[in-house]
Amino acid sequence: MSPLDDFIELLQRGSAELYADNPDLMSTGELTPTANVIDAGDLALFFAGLERGLITLHRGARFNTLDRPTPVGRWGLLSRSRAGGWYNAEYLPQIAAYVDVITNLRYPAERVLFELPSSALQLDLAILDDASNVVILGEAKRDTGALESLREGVLSRFGDKAPGPETKKRGDEQRQLAWRLWTVRPRLTWLIGPGCRAAFATSAPSLQLTAPRAFRRLRRSASLKGQRG
Repeated sequence: MSPLDDFIELLQRGSAELYADNPDLMSTGELTPTANVIDAGDLALFFAGLERGLITLHRGARFNTLDRPTPVGRWGLLSRSRAGGWYNAEYLPQIAAYVDVITNLRYPAERVLFELPSSALQLDLAILDDASNVVILGEAKRDTGALESLREGVLSRFGDKAPGPETKKRGDEQRQLAWRLWTVRPRLTWLIGPGCRAAFATSAPSLQLTAPRAFRRLRRSASLKGQRG
């Protein structure tokens, strides 16, 4: 079996387990169809993370990273829905970036934080320096095509001034990222998508995300074949 086949099998098994544990909330244990891209390079890092113990899997396709693990898994590759297990597509590239930082870029694991809580600005990925300041901030999206429009929107709307309360709107991803950047002021920002980790030198004020200082696009990708969503 290929890594993609193994991953889909993992999701299918997790969906069946979610249904077994939540029959009142789900009508089926089938994996809900999705058209989200599953990148081969991200899969390689995912399974490398499992092998090295950076990622641990739990029932229902839940998982832990090394920071803040819980007995049942803090996060889920799947969400429950009436139609079955719903694939949370942002997590695979986010996990891939987490594993890449530790295994290939060799940052100490204790300084790499995955999906922080709201009290810590809900950063998707954070790398800390000796003083526990965030020096690299990662923002993950399920669609690589959305990354450049996200960057452009952040700079055009909030390049000169941090977002104020009057700009707050539910679901405004450009504002959310701008608020994090103005608050944290990292040295580097990673925009993360399937097969893509684009790094931008970051400074404020005024807010700047300069031309990629390092850019890696892993081109081999695949989707859940025959599934739409």
